[in-house]
Amino acid sequence: MRLSGLGFWNLYFLVKFVLYSRGDISFDLYANLAFFAFLAISFQHIWLSRIKHAMSVLIGAALLYHDSWLPPISRLTKQAGNVQDFSVGYFFEITARVVSLDMIFALFALVVFYWFTVKWLRYTSISIIGFLYAFWLSGVVTSDEVTTQVASNSQTTKKQVPVLVSDTAKQKTPDQQLQDFYQQQNLLQSQFPDVFNGQPFDVVVLNICSLATADLNAIGVEPRNLFADFDILFSQFNSATSYSGPAAIRLLRASCGQTSQEQLFKPVDEQCQLFTNLAELGYKTSVALNHDGHFDDFIGLIRQYGGVSVPKLDFSQFSAAQYGFDGKPIYSDADILSDWLNKQGTSQQPRALYYNTISLHDGNQLAGRERMNSFESYPLRQQRLFNDIDKFITELKAQGRNVMLVVVPEHGAALQGDKLQFSGLREIPSPSIVSVPTAVKFIGPDIKHDGLNVVDETMSYFSLSELINNTMKLDLFTGTVPINRVLDNLPTSAKVAENEDTVMMYIKGQPYIQLDGGEWTKYPTN
Repeated sequence: MRLSGLGFWNLYFLVKFVLYSRGDISFDLYANLAFFAFLAISFQHIWLSRIKHAMSVLIGAALLYHDSWLPPISRLTKQAGNVQDFSVGYFFEITARVVSLDMIFALFALVVFYWFTVKWLRYTSISIIGFLYAFWLSGVVTSDEVTTQVASNSQTTKKQVPVLVSDTAKQKTPDQQLQDFYQQQNLLQSQFPDVFNGQPFDVVVLNICSLATADLNAIGVEPRNLFADFDILFSQFNSATSYSGPAAIRLLRASCGQTSQEQLFKPVDEQCQLFTNLAELGYKTSVALNHDGHFDDFIGLIRQYGGVSVPKLDFSQFSAAQYGFDGKPIYSDADILSDWLNKQGTSQQPRALYYNTISLHDGNQLAGRERMNSFESYPLRQQRLFNDIDKFITELKAQGRNVMLVVVPEHGAALQGDKLQFSGLREIPSPSIVSVPTAVKFIGPDIKHDGLNVVDETMSYFSLSELINNTMKLDLFTGTVPINRVLDNLPTSAKVAENEDTVMMYIKGQPYIQLDGGEWTKYPTN
């Protein structure tokens, strides 16, 4: 056994150094150094040499995947059943996003350059220099570098909420600051009136999958223009997650503060369930979807953890407006919403609807149209969705009832992607994915509209519950109170988002992420 140069493996490390310097991958310095040392070992026996080469290929591929921003293998195996539902067309669309022609051409050029220069350049020495460069470039952030008063700075509320974080928070680690945030959120709970004797009004919540401010910007749509006919726009609403099931649970549990991802799947006090609170006040609650809710057991999740009763869905009278990434039909939002409205009858009992739509989900195909990729079809689907919402609003107005209509997206579509995640990948709840435009419209004969009230502070689900609460306390639909009064004392929120084993939190005004309980690293925003 002796030490030797790395030969062609130098190209492997050079490619990784370039990708790391661009922020396209991470770089586990010690694991890569160990692999470098293993490759430098040369065996005299042929069979040992062959075993080493075979192991090197496996280790190199695994290490490259480990350094990529792709989800850990453990999470892929958990999602294996869902991935199997992908249509062939969608699978190839995703592959094209990961492996671009530009990347292939650049890699080909690099291989050719290496081939012609390997005889007179000492590439192993260059690789060693690359490791020194990677060490210098290392973006790993220590706890001391990121300590700051996260909770106290960004959890500023106008309500009487105890502040748990003192000046000593400057010495706390990000993990401690995150726990402070959740402890503070644990104190929040909406106190609805025991009886509401004011002007009755319906509450209609439209939960839209895959609509972030970044997605609208990508197709040239300004949120303020899109919601110009609404009364309130929360421009910095935090969806707190980048997946549909958890987002829906968080919305349905809006009457309490934000919890960790783990706590979402544990029993909760019924007072945290928004629709349970409305039912206690005499509301007739219902659920409607424009899809069958099978994917990732969406219906099971909202039924078990959201506190709502989901009826047996019958779409036999409807024609498919789209087909999902799994080939399953998706129905017209206008048709489903009109059908729900027509079935309500003439009862004066106030009603509350939770409606979920996946019309903007990645990979959808418009029925009766040639196949388009998601970026091409997204503007058409977005326009169709909001035309359907406008039609629904017209139907609500025609009934002459008081209605509080809330449009709140689950999360973004990651339409453009970024350095860490290709288009459509939402494994990390990045700021561009969890920052969603949320709007409210009051419909009623006595409502006096005063234009669009834009709230630029960060809000989240508890703010919506409190908005409904304020609307009741102020008896807004009498028309004697300005609409902007319902915004008084609404609690703001720190922008903290979480998926399974992945957390995003703002520190010193910048987004940082923690993967699998590891170190906190800054998330590249450009």
